[in-house]
Amino acid sequence: MSEFNDIALLKSLKEGDETAFTAIYNQYWERLYFMAHKRLQSAQDAEEIVQQVFLTLWHKRASLSIQSLPFYLSAMVRYAIYRHFANQERSTERTGTLKAVTADASPAFDIENKHLLEILNKFANELPAKHRIVFLQHKLLDRPLDEVASELGVSVRTAEGYVTHVMQMMRKRREYLTLMLLFFLLK
Repeated sequence: MSEFNDIALLKSLKEGDETAFTAIYNQYWERLYFMAHKRLQSAQDAEEIVQQVFLTLWHKRASLSIQSLPFYLSAMVRYAIYRHFANQERSTERTGTLKAVTADASPAFDIENKHLLEILNKFANELPAKHRIVFLQHKLLDRPLDEVASELGVSVRTAEGYVTHVMQMMRKRREYLTLMLLFFLLK
């Protein structure tokens, strides 16, 4: 009986029916929250993940092809939990690296970084626009390549090509970049 109800709800949802969305939300929210909370052991994180899952469901409603609503929503929550743990791990690594770097930091280190950033900025300004954006966003700001690619409206494979091309250019100009860094350090 619930299966037929889900099919009708999904059809209405695809058409943008907010009542169908609310019915899905009311029917599955508690179950998904319990699942997320069990793995995360945090009420706030579990609530945030479930809310994000429903927000994604609403935004992608027209393009979704769902066979089983409970399995689909459970999978969305599971993958959101995986991303949450991966982001936490990356954040912990960055914090540890930042603490290690700042513990050793000195005024000379800050000056070296400033000059290095100037060199990289000068190099980046010589790149074609899309290459520059992908390089700065992905390599220097550590944003996921798929996010940067979607913002630029290119495929991930194309963005990977941009990164590869920039890295090849940097390898070719390594001697020049090294000399520029030495010049700034000795200045």
